[in-house]
Amino acid sequence: MAYDLILRNGTLVTSKETYKSDIGVKNGKIAFIGKIQSDTNNNSTNIDMSGLYILPGIIDAHVHFREPGLTHKEDFITGSMAAAAGGITFIADMPNTIPPTFSVNEFNKKYNLAREKSCIDFGLFALLTNDNTDEIPGLVKAGAFGFKVFLGTSTGNLLPPSPAVLTEQLRICTSFGKRTGFHAETSEINEADTEKLKKLEHSPPYGKILNDARPIQSEILAIKKAVDFAREANAMIHIHHVTCKEGVEIISNAKKEGINVTAETCPHYLFLNAENSSYKCYPPIRREEHRAALWQAVKHGDIDMIATDHAPHTLEEKSLSLWEAPAGLAGVETLVNLMLNEVNKGTITLNDFVRLCSEQPAKIWGIKNKGELSVASDADFTIVNMNKKVKINYLEMKSKSKTTPYNGWELKGSSVATIVRGNFISYN
Repeated sequence: MAYDLILRNGTLVTSKETYKSDIGVKNGKIAFIGKIQSDTNNNSTNIDMSGLYILPGIIDAHVHFREPGLTHKEDFITGSMAAAAGGITFIADMPNTIPPTFSVNEFNKKYNLAREKSCIDFGLFALLTNDNTDEIPGLVKAGAFGFKVFLGTSTGNLLPPSPAVLTEQLRICTSFGKRTGFHAETSEINEADTEKLKKLEHSPPYGKILNDARPIQSEILAIKKAVDFAREANAMIHIHHVTCKEGVEIISNAKKEGINVTAETCPHYLFLNAENSSYKCYPPIRREEHRAALWQAVKHGDIDMIATDHAPHTLEEKSLSLWEAPAGLAGVETLVNLMLNEVNKGTITLNDFVRLCSEQPAKIWGIKNKGELSVASDADFTIVNMNKKVKINYLEMKSKSKTTPYNGWELKGSSVATIVRGNFISYN
């Protein structure tokens, strides 16, 4: 067979195996894995991957690219370019845009924008509201990646459906094989505690104040509520951005009970703590004991996957005062390198990284032909050099959001190429 692209002499990594092999790509798909004879493929593009690791394309199943409505912060062009530069081949965008992605009409508008502008593959979440139950079948047919519920308010101040409506919606979504993700916070607690703290004087770092303004109890109650909904509706659910050890325990117990619940955490909860951080996001960064517990949950499988919750804002917006600054951190350009550095430190293995950021996201959200190195799968690859040293510099970021909590961090291990359906999108 004459391949379009041959990657030679690379080290392939799955969640269970690490081995040297060639890969042949034809028509955007993996056509062959094994030794490829050079004299039979004179028309192929041959790339020597000696010394490099070939991972199934990294999936970030939780981003906010802000289009439509907030494109001064990000759009599908800059967001996808940033993701590709960071080694990500597929993203899933959240529905709290302006207007929200809650109807077939709005979904199709957003899908067309993304299709025209994104340089990598994508999925779109749809929002569940109190009034859009009848839209669910049409949203599924239109290609909704999954559904999203905001139990507590975040960017966009979107309210959850009433309990009766949500229970029925969860049943319908699950009947179509679609999982529903929950932003798990409790607005009443957040609002009351934030108002109390606003009356006090504070000095940086502000992490402890932000942690107390939206306390762990707010998250715990919301995770319990989501699990109760799943139990009642026999539904498939997902808990986004878990931040605390108590939340992990609730999810772990629910799994043991047989409830179909999965969970993610984010890099900022794994690498930052409330004692030393002033970075504002929802839910907030927790104290060191929770950061350490999350790493244990990641390694042992109690947390199923990692996603960035890439939530960009402009440098000017993030420079506002504590209570005026918007919540959210940019993350698509730093995820891969941060995690590769942890691999080099021995915190996790490269196989763990593939499991958490490629294979599991594809399985959880039902992304066909993604997340694995196998014949007939899409030829999506994240190529990494485990010896390359990098220093994070916010001025070099592709995102419109020139902000990162990791500015100046020196890391070992870097993505060096991003390939989507056999095409090089980014090459460092």
